[in-house]
Amino acid sequence: MISCCAFRWFDCNFVGAKEKILNVSQWIRPRFFRRLRLVSSKPSKCSRRSHFSPPCLRIDTHAHLYDDYSVKEWCLAAFRNLGGDDGGAPVVFVMDRHGQCSLERLRREVPAFAEWHDLWDGRAGMVRLGNGSLLVVQGVQYVTSERIEVLGLGVERAFPDGAPAAECISRIVELGGLACLPWSPGKWLGSRGKVVRTILNTCPARGLFVGDISIRSQFGPPSSLLRYARKRGVPVLFGTDPLPPKSDEDLVGSFGTQIALQRSHQEVMRSWGDLKGEILSAVKISRWGARNSPLRATRRFISSVCR
Repeated sequence: MISCCAFRWFDCNFVGAKEKILNVSQWIRPRFFRRLRLVSSKPSKCSRRSHFSPPCLRIDTHAHLYDDYSVKEWCLAAFRNLGGDDGGAPVVFVMDRHGQCSLERLRREVPAFAEWHDLWDGRAGMVRLGNGSLLVVQGVQYVTSERIEVLGLGVERAFPDGAPAAECISRIVELGGLACLPWSPGKWLGSRGKVVRTILNTCPARGLFVGDISIRSQFGPPSSLLRYARKRGVPVLFGTDPLPPKSDEDLVGSFGTQIALQRSHQEVMRSWGDLKGEILSAVKISRWGARNSPLRATRRFISSVCR
């Protein structure tokens, strides 16, 4: 008798509570999804272009154009991945290794599918596609005597590999470029990591950057030196750093640097000095795109090692 009454009491209260929960959920659900639609429909700060809001510049600061890559697919991927369809002119710094001359290759092959215009005394070129333009800027990658990499943005190769890292950085800055120490798997550990830390402690921050790349996956590995660079006031630039296998040619522009401009695109693109000054004076440098998943990062690394 007692158990039967208890069961009826529980059943009545449970049913009443269930009805209340359903009523509340019916009230919350339309409001929740209406709010979700409003949030998801809001464009980002960069895409909310108007005459009163500053435009954004999206830059892949660490790209390569390897021999196995298709120039057409490389250019289209860079334009697409950097959001060129929204009206801006995306920018790619192509880093030449020893023996490469990527701008010369672009001059030869781009006219087969688009227009090519030399800019800044041959230091850059504009690829005019059917739906927009892509600015490609000269860059160089040096391997130093300490076996770390140093990038020179906006300059061509002026001396051979093998110079000490500090000297390499100084010469890039003297030539009018921006120097960048890019993170790379295993190259910032041990004695080479000490070299990077010493440079961060001794080299002037003006004109010096560190670089983060897409293969440092979404979940790591963490880099204490990147954090240390930020504490020292050395800005971080972002770039894809594609690897030689052809499967990487469509990655260019998928991970890069985003800067809110103080001037129009046309003013920033007038000269290397204008673009360089905009990067140096940027109030905030943010990341564009996403790093690789751990699985893709591992696959890319293995395919590069095993080729």
